[in-house]
Amino acid sequence: MRRVVVNGRFFAQPRTGVQRYGVETLVALDRLLGRAPQLLEGTAWQLALPRDADDVPLLEHFEIHTLPQLTGHAWEQLSLAAFARGAYLVNASYSAPLFKRRQCITVHDASVRAHPQTFSRGYRWFNNLAMSLLAPRVDTLMTVSRFSARELRTHFHLKRDDVIVARSGWEHAVAPSAVDDATVLARHGLRPGGYLFAVGSLKANKNFGLVPRALQLLGAELPLPMAVAGGRDAWVFQGIEPLGRDTVRLLGYVSDAELYALYRHAAWFVFPSVYEGFGLPPLEAMANGCPVLAAQAASIPEIYGDAVVYFDPHDPASLAATLRAVTTHPDATALREQLRRRGAARLSYYTWEANAQILLDRLIAVGAAARAPTAQAAAGGRVEPVLHAETT
Repeated sequence: MRRVVVNGRFFAQPRTGVQRYGVETLVALDRLLGRAPQLLEGTAWQLALPRDADDVPLLEHFEIHTLPQLTGHAWEQLSLAAFARGAYLVNASYSAPLFKRRQCITVHDASVRAHPQTFSRGYRWFNNLAMSLLAPRVDTLMTVSRFSARELRTHFHLKRDDVIVARSGWEHAVAPSAVDDATVLARHGLRPGGYLFAVGSLKANKNFGLVPRALQLLGAELPLPMAVAGGRDAWVFQGIEPLGRDTVRLLGYVSDAELYALYRHAAWFVFPSVYEGFGLPPLEAMANGCPVLAAQAASIPEIYGDAVVYFDPHDPASLAATLRAVTTHPDATALREQLRRRGAARLSYYTWEANAQILLDRLIAVGAAARAPTAQAAAGGRVEPVLHAETT
């Protein structure tokens, strides 16, 4: 019997974008298997976990195997490698057993080369080692945008032309929540539709320093306060004249449930990042009905098309002018509704289930998963995959 093993190390890591990708793709893949029972007949689907894994969802079609020896990179290179011997291994990132060929790795971007100052020396060393050994040799290399596929070829000098372009999704951002939206807004002194929203980060590529500089240029012109989640440690406010509470409100850390509530009631979401392999927060905002102002950079125009309003992420005056335009627009409601309608097409394309289908189609194509005969196949027909992955 064939075996497909999912590397569940992301369950032992803080949940950022890469870990979100792993969790949601796995959950969506489990749902797809439930609708294609023929794929369960000839293949054992297994999830391998380190002992420090946490918050693992209930899966109906995966065997769960906790490998208690070791943690971290040692777990991956020794315990996981031994367990996955003879199986096809699926990894949500480039971190994987270094000498295994029959596996899929997902490299979300080339930021470690494009923005090396963002990462520690040890992280850069391991990333470069893993990419030099894995990227040219593994059976399947996936990424999340055509932009990232080009970046991987440029920065890592990849010669292969079969990089599969997958995608990310938004369904997690609209799941039922126990938080009360009104309570979240009241705690931060916000009213529905009465604030702009941004998420601050200290990573250089996130470019959050642009936001306070744009706010400084606007001064008293800004009719709505800017609420900033995760911004209390922000060094980006250094050198900026103090901005009053009526201009910017630093919310500090917020939970995922609170984050989604803040998306739902913001007038606009601001995304100034200069380098993204995909850029998930605007998709989360759009899923919650919040229109987006985004940097015209990296993968962002590819992913979001005409469903967002763009600004130059290298020019605070550009963001200031954009904020001025949308907050004083004579028919701001109509503008927001137009963007929401355009966003619906992006939301229909970028889903976790679509990504899981791309992965599943690939597993079938390389023989990692067995598609058992069906009545259609027995009659001479073919069973085609639902989606075809884009390759570059």
